[in-house]
Amino acid sequence: MPEPSVDRRRVDDGRYANDRRQNRTERRQGPDVWVRSLPWFALGGWVLIVISVLGISFAKPQTVTFFERINNLPVRREWDYELMSYVLWVLFTALFSGLVGLVINVTRRRRKHDIFYFSVVASTLVAAIGFVWVLTL
Repeated sequence: MPEPSVDRRRVDDGRYANDRRQNRTERRQGPDVWVRSLPWFALGGWVLIVISVLGISFAKPQTVTFFERINNLPVRREWDYELMSYVLWVLFTALFSGLVGLVINVTRRRRKHDIFYFSVVASTLVAAIGFVWVLTL
């Protein structure tokens, strides 16, 4: 039985000896500061959205309960517009943070295996909807 011929053009790891890619390594040293900051943009956006929801809950008109009716206590029946102006600025900051995160995410995502942060997109959408809603009050 004849011996299988050995291909002498191949190197030990299976590539051909004249393969120009044999010394090619990954040129990226890892994620840079911008890519590492993306989860912080998402987290910051969500924290600002939660703060704005709390502010909206304190600024909304009070509901009249049985206790207030019986004791003739004053009840605020309109929105607290001073607090809502702070909520508007918090939502604007959340929207700005989300948009900066989106720009960084789109510009720094060049390879197939790079991660796209959907949390940045979701926080941007929620902040934009909340911002428009507060403007219409």
